Amino acid sequence: MNRKTSMIAVAFTLHAIHANAAATENCSPTIGEHVFETKCAMCHSVDKTKGTLVGPNLAGVFGRAIGKLPGFAYSSVLAQSTGKWDEKELDVFLKSPSAAKPGTAMPFTGIKNDADRASTICYLQQQR
Repeated sequence: MNRKTSMIAVAFTLHAIHANAAATENCSPTIGEHVFETKCAMCHSVDKTKGTLVGPNLAGVFGRAIGKLPGFAYSSVLAQSTGKWDEKELDVFLKSPSAAKPGTAMPFTGIKNDADRASTICYLQQQR
């Protein structure tokens, strides 16, 4: 490896470490729980024993197929979705549900603050 290639590799590695650290800094399950309780809990629960409220139960949502919780009647746009709820999908959806999935029945304008949204996703990752 020549000096230029080596310096590019070091710069890339440092960028990746910084990006990962920034994501971790925004991951506060305590803040995420507060955001969830103030913005989401009126329609959703993360307690499996509470079942479905107005919206589907979100226990185990991270990694779940989008629009596929048995026993919940999703809007057609979510029911026909493919993929799984991961960090990227949740980020886009929670920022603006109607922009992410036009036609969704979810009457929520979204979590606009990036750090609050990242913390909410962090909190949801822990809810099994």
